[in-house]
Amino acid sequence: MLSNLLDYRPEAIEFVLSEAQKEMFKEVLTICNGAKTSKEAIKVFEEKFNCLFPEGEVATRKYDAHEVYEIREEYCLKQEKEAPKRKKYLEETLERIKAMKKKAEEAYNSILLEISDLAARVENGTTDFLLPATETVRVALNGHYCFFAWIDGKMQLCKVTPIPDWDKNQLWSQEDWNRKAMLEVFGIEFPEVKKPVTADDEEEDPDNLPFDNEDGDSDQDDE
Repeated sequence: MLSNLLDYRPEAIEFVLSEAQKEMFKEVLTICNGAKTSKEAIKVFEEKFNCLFPEGEVATRKYDAHEVYEIREEYCLKQEKEAPKRKKYLEETLERIKAMKKKAEEAYNSILLEISDLAARVENGTTDFLLPATETVRVALNGHYCFFAWIDGKMQLCKVTPIPDWDKNQLWSQEDWNRKAMLEVFGIEFPEVKKPVTADDEEEDPDNLPFDNEDGDSDQDDE
């Protein structure tokens, strides 16, 4: 465990040098071999060499067997206990992010739809208006339903829709009545409504019956 290495120092330190460096400086890998203390060795450099004495300089050394064992035990323990927890936490976090992303996308798409709808309404330039129930009339006129309502202090034509084919026959008399009323009351003339053909009208016209040749046999008699 790393906690066992807090104050640990290998008995022998082996520094990291490249093979080329070792070859180049093989004769000085260890010097001042006769010195008994660091002071004796440093004194040689002070007296004989033109050199500096840096503070805080860091060199790279190798781990010894004990350090390797303790570090391996640490990462094995983390792999066994901590890694699964972190992985689970990561997966849960990603799921939350996925849900948040989906929610954010839905919110974004929703506002885009709102913007599109509002823009379409502006481009169309129209909206619904509820006509007052007690002040609105529907008049069958000129093949259409005309809706008049009392709006802004006047009776206005608010809506026009074609009369469906299935209603035209039964509304003919109503249309004709309204056409005449428009002319009588307002002096406004609309085209006369064509009277629909009824079952009675479809009876055969006597003038169109096949010719009854009272002398039908005369030709034969002449022969």
